[in-house]
Amino acid sequence: MLALPEDDSAAERQPVRILLVAQPGNACTRYEEAIRRSGAMVDKVASIDAFFGAVTHFAYNGLVVDIQTKIRALNDHKDLVYSILDRFPVIQVNFDRRSNRIRALLYGQHERTGALEDLIRETCWHSPPRKLRSEERKPYHYNVLLSLSPRFHPERLIRTVTMDVSRKGCFLFSSARFQVGARVWMRIVDIYDQTPISCIIRHKRKWGEAMVIPGIGVAFETIADSQREALMNPVKPADEPDLILNLDRLRGAE
Repeated sequence: MLALPEDDSAAERQPVRILLVAQPGNACTRYEEAIRRSGAMVDKVASIDAFFGAVTHFAYNGLVVDIQTKIRALNDHKDLVYSILDRFPVIQVNFDRRSNRIRALLYGQHERTGALEDLIRETCWHSPPRKLRSEERKPYHYNVLLSLSPRFHPERLIRTVTMDVSRKGCFLFSSARFQVGARVWMRIVDIYDQTPISCIIRHKRKWGEAMVIPGIGVAFETIADSQREALMNPVKPADEPDLILNLDRLRGAE
């Protein structure tokens, strides 16, 4: 195996963090063990959908993707899968049960095979950690009426709340079933302009998956500039003591 790089900054180096995308099982366990032997930290998700949510919240030096999981994801989310793979160092893996060995392939322009641990050290160790997007997210919790149609039928509305917001989208709590790529409409109860905002579902987290909050990440498709500004700069109600103090000042000025 290749030795870890030696330099004066080695002691200050942040731990390499790898995201493993694989269905639970023996193969996933073997991948995880190999990643840890390389000296890297590892987080696990079972699907491309869950992966999208992970890389918008955490920074990773690289990805290890089970080829069977990737093939299944390509059937439903081809564009999403390739947009992901183009932004990170990616090592594709497959577990050969007959030989009881992991086959690893570095994905991309400099494609090559090798031991998973070696490919991680050669590629991910030198890659800066990154998220899928750098758009700032703020932990604002707005009350939302979510609809599957622009008509907002009262009997079909989903009452939910944002877990975070950015200028381009938000994450909504929900345990309902949604399809990535589908269009939804939302009304944000807590802002003045109640015009429906159309959104595209970019990723989802299923209820009961990996101890995370279930819901959908959406990108705003049509939203007024005034609505966007209101979302990012909420107006907080005045505190009661300040209100009383201001009233006293007004009385004294009379």
